[in-house]
Amino acid sequence: MARKKENKKYNMDDEVIIGYNVRLKKDKHPAKQKKVKATNNSKQTPKVKSNTNKKQKPKTSKKNSKYTRIKKILIALVKLILTIVIIVGILFFLFVSPVFNITEIKVENAKKISADTYIALSEIKKGENIFKLRKDRAKELIKNESYVESVKIRREYPGTVVISVTERKPRYMIEKNGMYIYIDKNGYLLEMNQTPLDLVILNGISTDLENKKIGSRLLDEDISKFNDLIKITDGLKNNSIDAKIYSIDISDSNNYILEFKEENKQVILGDVSDLSTKMLWIKELIELNKGTSGVIHLNTENVYFSPTTQDAKE
Repeated sequence: MARKKENKKYNMDDEVIIGYNVRLKKDKHPAKQKKVKATNNSKQTPKVKSNTNKKQKPKTSKKNSKYTRIKKILIALVKLILTIVIIVGILFFLFVSPVFNITEIKVENAKKISADTYIALSEIKKGENIFKLRKDRAKELIKNESYVESVKIRREYPGTVVISVTERKPRYMIEKNGMYIYIDKNGYLLEMNQTPLDLVILNGISTDLENKKIGSRLLDEDISKFNDLIKITDGLKNNSIDAKIYSIDISDSNNYILEFKEENKQVILGDVSDLSTKMLWIKELIELNKGTSGVIHLNTENVYFSPTTQDAKE
């Protein structure tokens, strides 16, 4: 029994210290336990982001925002009123100031009609304010003149008005009761006069001239033949026989008739096809039959000259 007691080892865990009733346990791995606790704490507690670097916007009250809007509206309203006042002041100065009164009226390109006539037609007067000038009305008044094709009016500040016109030119004539009506290339009746111009007389027109006033236009039926007329007269001019032509009958566009009064000859032209060749025939047959009255036939395949009966007998 004694040996057994001796062989027992001395165990501090089994000892009881006076004043303590708890057993002391040996911590085998203190370092590892601390690490585990540290890692567990890091997983459980999330990181909190700091907002120290961000600037926080100051909160404005509703009263301040309302006051700001009212202030902006008042500023815009004041600016609008000032702008209106300035514009009204400028307009008042422009329309009242004598600096902008008309002191000179110029007319450009006036040839057939005098400059004074154009100024009178426009009803533009010196001394009137240049900004009160009614250009559209003045244009319409000037266009009442039959010779005016187009008109432009411009202001040259401070006090000059310029009237620029484009005039029509007589191209043909119509004989009526011993009077001559001048017509331009577009069929406008320009003037009635006792004096004939050195122009071709048109016969066989369809327009009733009794119901037409100067400044009006021929019927479309007649005007549709004006392109042919231009070709004919240009062809005569190119062959130097335009001075001999007296009249052209346009009643039939398929058979124009030309009269050469000084040569006592008539040309039945036909239509305007192959016109350059026909002009050569006219020139040659007039020269070959100089002094003999008759008719040149160009509306057939066989061109020929037929003298009048009296000349044929002689």
